[in-house]
Amino acid sequence: MNALRIPATHRSKLLSILCCLPLLGHPVSAIENSMPAGDPFVFHSLPEARFNFGGVIGERVEANVHQWLLCAPQANPGILEMFRVRDRKPVPQLVPWAGEFTGKYLISAVQALRMTDSPALRSYVSNFVAALIATQAEDGYLGPFLRERRLLGEWDLWGHYHVMQGLLDWHEQTGDPVSLQTCRRAGDLICRTYLDQPRRVFDAGSHEMNMAVIHGLGRLHRLTGEARYLRMMREIEKDWERAGDYFRTGIAGVEFFATPRPRWESLHDLQGLVELWQITGDSRYRDAFIHHWRSIARWDRHNTGGFSSGEQATGNAWSPAAIETCCTIAWMALSVDMLRLTGDARVADELELSTLSGALGAQHPSGRWWTYNTPMDGVREASAHSIVFQSRAGTPELNCCSVNGPRALGMLSEWAVMTDRIGLVLNWLGPGEFTAKLGSGAPVELRCESDFPLAGRVKWIIRPGRGAREFSIRLRIPAWSVHTRLKLNGTEFRNVRPGDYFTLQRRWRNGDTMELDCDMSLRAVPGDREAAGKVSVYRGPLLLAYDQRENDFDEAEMPRVDLKRFGEARVLPAVSHGQPHGLAPWLRVELPAEGKRLLRLTDFANAGASGTRYRSWLPAKDAPPRPPITRAPADGATIGAGKTTFRWTTRTNASLNSYRLIVSAGQDFSDPVLEMKDITGPRFEMSDELKQKLKPNRLYQWRVVATGPHGETPSAEPAARFRFDPAKPPVADEPEVEVGPDGLVVRAALRGKPEPEFGRLKRAAGFATASGPDGSPDGAVNVNGHEQMLVYSLPEEFSDSLTIAVWVRVRALPEKRIGQVFSAWAAGMDDPLRLTVDGGKLFARVESQQGYSTKGVPIEAGQWHHVAAVRSAGQLALFVDGQRRESAAAPESISTVARSCALGGNPNFSGNEFLAADFARFTLALRAFSEEEIRALARLDSLR
Repeated sequence: MNALRIPATHRSKLLSILCCLPLLGHPVSAIENSMPAGDPFVFHSLPEARFNFGGVIGERVEANVHQWLLCAPQANPGILEMFRVRDRKPVPQLVPWAGEFTGKYLISAVQALRMTDSPALRSYVSNFVAALIATQAEDGYLGPFLRERRLLGEWDLWGHYHVMQGLLDWHEQTGDPVSLQTCRRAGDLICRTYLDQPRRVFDAGSHEMNMAVIHGLGRLHRLTGEARYLRMMREIEKDWERAGDYFRTGIAGVEFFATPRPRWESLHDLQGLVELWQITGDSRYRDAFIHHWRSIARWDRHNTGGFSSGEQATGNAWSPAAIETCCTIAWMALSVDMLRLTGDARVADELELSTLSGALGAQHPSGRWWTYNTPMDGVREASAHSIVFQSRAGTPELNCCSVNGPRALGMLSEWAVMTDRIGLVLNWLGPGEFTAKLGSGAPVELRCESDFPLAGRVKWIIRPGRGAREFSIRLRIPAWSVHTRLKLNGTEFRNVRPGDYFTLQRRWRNGDTMELDCDMSLRAVPGDREAAGKVSVYRGPLLLAYDQRENDFDEAEMPRVDLKRFGEARVLPAVSHGQPHGLAPWLRVELPAEGKRLLRLTDFANAGASGTRYRSWLPAKDAPPRPPITRAPADGATIGAGKTTFRWTTRTNASLNSYRLIVSAGQDFSDPVLEMKDITGPRFEMSDELKQKLKPNRLYQWRVVATGPHGETPSAEPAARFRFDPAKPPVADEPEVEVGPDGLVVRAALRGKPEPEFGRLKRAAGFATASGPDGSPDGAVNVNGHEQMLVYSLPEEFSDSLTIAVWVRVRALPEKRIGQVFSAWAAGMDDPLRLTVDGGKLFARVESQQGYSTKGVPIEAGQWHHVAAVRSAGQLALFVDGQRRESAAAPESISTVARSCALGGNPNFSGNEFLAADFARFTLALRAFSEEEIRALARLDSLR
């Protein structure tokens, strides 16, 4: 491969790799997650270590190096040229995030240098860095946009964040002082632009993107000690309060999907919390970060280990919306930080899942391309096809995901083998050779002989160099391995617990061996919402999937998996189907299915690699109950005296009989402190009498187990945590919004007053009375279209069906804006149902990752109409005066954080969406009304 050709005067010198600094890690209990001040990390990554991965992962690493990293800049020379021509004419037409491409490529390339012995790659990356540095403007600018727009808009700060990250990685890898100096010049420009100036980073817009530069500034401050970088971070922290509010919501226990900016880019802002914790020692930053990580894991991590639904957190891990590769990469980067902070083996389990399924499912086995979306069920499409709009002349293959996806492999060098204060941490169980240094600087060589993740037998051979050395090795025991055997030099250990580390402290000698035998039994994980009645099947760490090329029937004819016959499943020999070797699946499993049929599954990472359709959610016979998710007390909360209500999600159906609530002082729940059985609903009130069994101020875990005729399903991991402080006064539990007969939420006659006969009114200030549709005086309620609306409470959980019906007389049609007859809007792209007047027409609409709308029906001001909208079974219907007028497609299932709805306005939006109108007879229900029921409500005699 030819190297990039650049002037010799711009070439960065390759310095010797820095020796490992003394490590500050301190081993702690994963449950307590506490540490002494000034000792920020439990585990440390080893940027100077060498990793040589073998087996199927080694093949993917090599494919990434030779088919992408050594090809991309030459095939897409505009990756750097866009920086050189930024002020030329005509002005280049770029996507707002084009400046990130260079940094994302560089990050993954530097990571890859720790994982390959390729001199060609080292020379290539060195030249790339030098060429990048040569593009820096005299003022320190490192982006592709016009001089007069530098750092002021687009996603320019976001682009600088990634470029700075890549250069800092190169500096840490090689010791190159020029790359650090280049970063400082960029950081200084950011400070000159926004520090002690009238403008703020908030003013640059694209807030969750541009504010992520706080993470890069934190790294730069720690490396240089420069005070103004920390001051700039503090100013961005203030701006957070008007945007993502990551710190305050984390401390308050707000679920991440319910925060103001739950898009995936915000995860890089969350990494800024870790920087603030390292710099200041204020544990609240750490606590906020941990809360958000745990919230995402519980509510939004998909069965593949991927993150996001439509590029953001939604609180629905079963949503079929796009799982963007960039989002999964951000989740993995967040998880590496979480592993460093907590030393929790289950975080390494999450990284293992994300790597082997979600991330490598996004990489084509050839290494030539990555996906934008890697759906749980569907087909693989190259990002160059799905998001081709990001390409331009000189960058035909570049887009956000093509340059970011390779980080999934590169991050293995950050978590596969780590160190703590007294030794090494072995997280990766696959074959390979690894060279690291202890805190003393002494080198240690490790060789892993295994066929993992295809088989569970793992053998580690330790070589500490000359003589014997005293240190510890923490070996990860995966949570999915229920029964694990561990031997040291042939001697077997007991008490090997899943989901934890087994620590061996001894004087190690050359040739010492550790042998691990993991439980590779199949397991089925039931789904919910769009995946209700289905299961995901795993073998060891690998998610399995149906693939067209492995079966002689298509997905519509797929038989249901017979869960009671799991023991009859068998692993099949590998077969290529006439495809090149790299497209053959890693693993093939034959599974018994209904009607004595057989279903063949492959590993998810290779399913659909030939363009065939695949599915990872499989229809199941006699599926266990759907998984609950703990809601309250909020994760990490402190409860006081008096009754405390524990709540969780529920889906009542034939597979559910009751719940068990378990409280434990240990993470594995093997010795529960409290266990309450036969709970029939999604809540339990813990009394003072039960709390007497709890020790004050100790951290407890709690989870719920759903039981049914076909098995049990525990609540989503990680289990929620709480402390008990008997000195804390009782907290009044806000009463839940009850759902009445036939799914009724609100029924209000609105005869001169807004209070409902059923349901809960939140506020209705300044309303007036009006004559009703039948002419009766005080038969309706009027709002003025300026600041008045009628706001009602909604329950925490929504059905997938929803009906709203109301009589309305629009007093004045809104001009050049929309007006809301009814809205349940809660956040961007989160409105489970609305009736909107827009341009003189009435529309039924839904916002859920994208917008859905019927066609409009003309509506006249001053006339009474009965209007209704029904959302059910993927359809949205609009009714006017009892007649179905329009319909449109809608999502089959919706996740929403909406807790209020309104007549005459938007209950949570600060802008003007008010509607001057009279309202009568309002009905809201969590079910789909029939056309006959709608016609009945539209009759005048229904008002009596």
